[in-house]
Amino acid sequence: MAQDIGKTEPQKPRVLLVEDNPENRDVITYFIKNVCLVDSALDGPTSIEMAKAGQYDVILMDINLGLGMNGMEATKQIRQISGYETIPIVAVTAYAMVGDREIFLNAGCTHYISKPFTRQEILELLKKVLETPN
Repeated sequence: MAQDIGKTEPQKPRVLLVEDNPENRDVITYFIKNVCLVDSALDGPTSIEMAKAGQYDVILMDINLGLGMNGMEATKQIRQISGYETIPIVAVTAYAMVGDREIFLNAGCTHYISKPFTRQEILELLKKVLETPN
């Protein structure tokens, strides 16, 4: 069987999903795995180390990561890593009160989506995020 020389499949964007809840992590991964390469971190410190180790196109950051560092602190530290100054970081959170979105955007996130969300909603947001030049 001959291969088409010069034709390569477009590289899927690399997404770092930072989510401490296993069910949420599994659902979000299931929603986006066909359009993105997904790596997961369970907590803030791990997300920082993973960002240092490899370049991601988008970070999906849960805000409430349980005990220890929250997503806002992890976002601030990731923003200090060379190459991550303008990478899209999406606040993925159940915090949906008036003013919450602005708090997360002011803390360094570029986008916001509140839980629960549908597959279509997260895919549309990722498409928008990935089409916006950094």
